[in-house]
Amino acid sequence: MSFESIFESATKLLEQRHKENKVNWYHADGTPKKNCSWHLAAKTIQGDAGEQVVKGIFKQVYEKLYEGYTIDVEIVGLLKGKNNEDYDVKVVVKELNLIIKIEVKTATQGQNGSYQWNGLKKHLDYDYAFGLGVRPDDFVFSIQPLSRIKQLTTLMSKAIKDAFKWSPIKKDNVIELTEENFIKRLEELDLA
Repeated sequence: MSFESIFESATKLLEQRHKENKVNWYHADGTPKKNCSWHLAAKTIQGDAGEQVVKGIFKQVYEKLYEGYTIDVEIVGLLKGKNNEDYDVKVVVKELNLIIKIEVKTATQGQNGSYQWNGLKKHLDYDYAFGLGVRPDDFVFSIQPLSRIKQLTTLMSKAIKDAFKWSPIKKDNVIELTEENFIKRLEELDLA
């Protein structure tokens, strides 16, 4: 058996698994569903797009809720470690002296209908984790305080001691991401 035959065998397996999962992400005629590009994207690109979604929805909703206030929403994830901002999105309502630091995790829906948000760190300085779930035709979300994330026990790998998997459970209340549901969750967390 050559390396080339090993590569070919693995590629065939990958193609078969992709065909099985295709049912979720493609229409019967083979055309991709609305969010198929999320499913196909590399994880870093997927994460960057998720940060854009979180930035956009916080900006839009807070400008409505706090009309006339100065709302600043920025992606700070690219700074990683600079200015002690090792999280992804920062929301500021200047007049209320409100600052919300958010760690964003993005995952596409798995074949069993669930999500796994990976790489959450318990020791970083953020207030909330935002789990963005991408389904073939829409999005779901969960926003949890850092105290919930500190309860996670499954490591990403044995070699990485500070990065955890968040496989949401019922109490994480993963729901469709609509403006109404988003505002309701902000109210539950006293963020609106």
